[in-house]
Amino acid sequence: MSNCFKKLSLFALLVMFGIGCAEARSFVYLPEDSLLSFIKISNKNQQQKKLVNYIKLRFQSGPEASIPQGKLEVFRELDKFEVSDREALKYFIESTILRRYSNLNGAEGAMIKAINQASKDKSDFLTYSFLSHLAFIQTDKGDAIGAIYSYGLAQKEALKLNDPQLQVVLNINISDLYYKLNLYDQSLFYLNQAFVVKEQNKINDDRFYTVISYNKAENFFRMGLIDSLKLCHDQLLGPKNKSYKLFTYQGRTAYYLSLLNHRYPEAIEQIKALQASKQYVANDVDNQNLADCFYKNSQPDSAKNIVDELLAKPYSANHPEIKYHLYELLGKIARDKGDYEAAAANFDLALKQSEERINNTTQLGNISAQIKIDKIESSFTDTAERYRRERLILILIIVAFVFMLAVIVLLYRSIRQKRHYEKLLYDTKKQELAFINSHEVRKHLTNILGIVELMNESKDKRADFAEVEKHLYSSASKLDDAIKNISEKLSD
Repeated sequence: MSNCFKKLSLFALLVMFGIGCAEARSFVYLPEDSLLSFIKISNKNQQQKKLVNYIKLRFQSGPEASIPQGKLEVFRELDKFEVSDREALKYFIESTILRRYSNLNGAEGAMIKAINQASKDKSDFLTYSFLSHLAFIQTDKGDAIGAIYSYGLAQKEALKLNDPQLQVVLNINISDLYYKLNLYDQSLFYLNQAFVVKEQNKINDDRFYTVISYNKAENFFRMGLIDSLKLCHDQLLGPKNKSYKLFTYQGRTAYYLSLLNHRYPEAIEQIKALQASKQYVANDVDNQNLADCFYKNSQPDSAKNIVDELLAKPYSANHPEIKYHLYELLGKIARDKGDYEAAAANFDLALKQSEERINNTTQLGNISAQIKIDKIESSFTDTAERYRRERLILILIIVAFVFMLAVIVLLYRSIRQKRHYEKLLYDTKKQELAFINSHEVRKHLTNILGIVELMNESKDKRADFAEVEKHLYSSASKLDDAIKNISEKLSD
């Protein structure tokens, strides 16, 4: 695997999870041997991550003309090497291609099949990844309720995987959905959650820092908070940032500041310059903001032309929050021109979109509440399990301490008993030696002394010595035995 691709692996993960509002126009080309290298990875979890990234890059960001042949090639290699999750991956490929062709219903159906197959194969990472992609498709369809529910299921899978990086990405994705629904406080909540998880787990990757800063800037712009937006813009200009969209993020937040400061001619020039730049990744958000700039700069016809183009796109047809803003802008333009009939019609359409948005938001709130309850339950379960483990560890520590204490007490008692027995033995030997000394040694020594005294008083010492010689030798031998006995006992 090339070093370049390793360096871009996290970028691929961020692309896979749809972070940010824009999609790249440029194509991503992959080395020809990438697929084989990923298939041959022995670690299943790592293999799944690499294959999902590869499929995402090849079929969503690669040249459209290469898709049919590329699909056949990937299917063939998956079958040839009998990849364990190949059926689920094939459905994922189908869904990715259908989404590329804007066939969102077909893409959703294929992704559900991929999820079912991954769940059947007990592939937790694929289940998590496919649920996240299902949420992307549902977001594209304007099905915010389905999207948030899918994110909730993905969140459960992420907790099972115990991968903090996936949890950061998921929180960013959920925040992006809330942003698109104009629920900015909720969006900022999940961005803050993402940042907390990143910091607590010491995930030192500047891509997350950049994306979180930019997404916060988007929310602050919609909320009209100039100071907070300026802070995020300054952060994006700092040295800690790393993203292939960094130029886009910096340019967009710069013209956001111009808009909030009512410098509309300057903002118009900034947007046009960015759209003309090859480095800039443009999307419909820029055209919506450009239409607002034209209207506020007293150029209603230019604004109307852009709004008509946006309403003609299928993407906006699925999003009440977008259509509400566009119809409201058309109503204002018609009202300013004195065309009150057209203004009333457009305001009526805007009102219908507003009602639909409120209805979706209400249902979304119920699902969000359930997701938070599930998260609290999961957190409670984790806490209970952690408490159980800590309690078990504490019990083991107490048992080990009691065991060590018992061993120490036994050793102490053993040492005391040993000393006691040694003292008894010493006393016994002492008494025994005293007895030997008083009875055996002194007895034989007295006999010898008595014989010597008799010999001193004898007149015929030769004759008398002959008589006592036998007794003297016997007493000396017995004295020698007594002394040897004492020596043996002392040596014991």
